[in-house]
Amino acid sequence: MSKKIDKLRKIIEEKKEKKDQKKASADMDEVERIVEKMKRRYSEEGMEMEEVGGRLKELRGIIAEGKQTELEVQTVEDLKVFSSPLVRQLGKFYLTLKAVTKPLEKIISKLPQVKQLSFYLYSANMKISAKQFLAIITSVALIVFVFSTILLSLLIFTFFQQAPLITKSLLVLIVSLMLTFITIIIGFLIPRRKAMSRGDAVSRELPFALRHMATELKSGLGLYRTIQTIAMADYGELSEEFSRTINEIEEGTDTKLALRHMALRTQSKALRNSLIHVIRALRTGGNLSVIMNDIADDVSFSLKMKIKDFSQKMNFFGTIFIYLAIVIPVFISILGGIKITPIQSGSVFQSLPLDTPVMIVFFVVFMPMLLTYLVFFISLSQPKV
Repeated sequence: MSKKIDKLRKIIEEKKEKKDQKKASADMDEVERIVEKMKRRYSEEGMEMEEVGGRLKELRGIIAEGKQTELEVQTVEDLKVFSSPLVRQLGKFYLTLKAVTKPLEKIISKLPQVKQLSFYLYSANMKISAKQFLAIITSVALIVFVFSTILLSLLIFTFFQQAPLITKSLLVLIVSLMLTFITIIIGFLIPRRKAMSRGDAVSRELPFALRHMATELKSGLGLYRTIQTIAMADYGELSEEFSRTINEIEEGTDTKLALRHMALRTQSKALRNSLIHVIRALRTGGNLSVIMNDIADDVSFSLKMKIKDFSQKMNFFGTIFIYLAIVIPVFISILGGIKITPIQSGSVFQSLPLDTPVMIVFFVVFMPMLLTYLVFFISLSQPKV
């Protein structure tokens, strides 16, 4: 009798196990459907989940564990109540001329820069969705096109009256389209530059914050309380990033996973490497206080090496600057002076296109643009420490 009962119990347990497996499989299928549905929905709203979350599989895991909070998708209509007056006006402009701006936005959305737009908006901590940002770029591009067309038409039709109408019209259209395209590209660069600038600001404060964390940990304070201390301290963008991490942890995200998210979204290589070491120490049980001090020393040394490398590059830039700002203008001036001197006809200098209009364009337009570009390039190369 007992054997029959055991056999029956075994059959019931096997059926229950199969039922649980089937239910788990159904649950995961449901999770996959939710993920795909969210992916399609937020893609339509201008968000790329892979870019924002770092890994789509991490999003699946968060949903499966019941930790995913409802994502707030900001629509274009929300621009009408945005805090910035300029953004509000651009949003109203977009919605008013939707018959024109909507098709233009579809064309702009096909550019490759759109794929990383959501990630850089998230990384820069800009409180705006990709859909809203595309609407703003579309409005600005349309305004630039209209005003540049009007202004160029007035200039060209006033000063080039003898030129054919079709030539003047094509010139206006081509230049206006070029200015509009440049405006769009510059618009897409704004979130990336802001995210990079935020990463540079984080790197500047990182050595001090790491030593602060090492001191707190050495005194017996836990990692979570230490992160809270840094979040409440005055470390600028670094404190803001730790505040975002604290919010994730309080919403139920594991500490190691929240730190990984911060490493993924922050455009600071130093912070990313530091967080990787911290996560590894949490997994292996290392001494976080010692590790923090070591990381702070490494980050400080890395920043010093960047300054040293830049100082060496400046020697080369100094030579280039002297050549472009002094040697070439003097050389062109000498050639222009020789050209206007009464030398024998047929000389090679007479064939040089160095008449007065060309010289004016060279010294008034070309040289200032060249030197401005060089100074801008040097400022970009300068380490933000």
